[in-house]
Amino acid sequence: MNAPGEPPEAAGVAPAYSPLEAVTDLRATAKWILAAAAAVGAALLGGGPLTAVGTIQDVPHAVAAFSGLLLGLLGVGWAIWFTADALIPPLTTPASLDTEPALADLRARIAREPAAFYGPFGTSAAELGRRLAFHQKVAANLAELLATDQDPARRQVLALHRERADAAVLAARRRLRALSELAHAWQVRAQLRRARLHALAGAAVTAAGAVIFLVATGGNGTDAVPGAPAVPTATAEVRP
Repeated sequence: MNAPGEPPEAAGVAPAYSPLEAVTDLRATAKWILAAAAAVGAALLGGGPLTAVGTIQDVPHAVAAFSGLLLGLLGVGWAIWFTADALIPPLTTPASLDTEPALADLRARIAREPAAFYGPFGTSAAELGRRLAFHQKVAANLAELLATDQDPARRQVLALHRERADAAVLAARRRLRALSELAHAWQVRAQLRRARLHALAGAAVTAAGAVIFLVATGGNGTDAVPGAPAVPTATAEVRP
């Protein structure tokens, strides 16, 4: 039940979860992508490729092997660089909801049902901020009047209006905080989606580099890897 003078907006039940809870899962996904990219880099620089370098016999193949290895490393670095962006907290302000390009799809969703997000406080974050400032000013003015007015009847009316103003301020702040949290989580989501695309592109570049490296180290006409133990061949015993 609402308190006296409190609008229904201020007495709503708190949501079951905060959008910020999704940020933890999104960043955990980004960490998994980073770990996978690091594993690819370790495999690319592991003992197998370094051993294969010993099969190179001429300069053209050496240049090709180096180019393939460098291309593969660039692909890994590309994936890590852009995935790490998803782990950097974006700067989110109330104005971000109206101006940030990454939140364009969120703005479109809010535009379809603004009352579900802004309630009775307008249809944009800017308007919500203006109404919050208005209710704060009204509450401050009523507090000053209460401090100076000595008439009991007027004080009772002023106290009632101040309770309503304070309730409106609380409701507007809750709306503003919820929208800010949603905008922040949506920005992290956009960063992760962009990181996945870059990780896929980096994987393609890494695969191309690996193919170039393998072709350069495997097409030199050598059948044995230097340092490998000789394999004895069986000879048939010919009896007279």
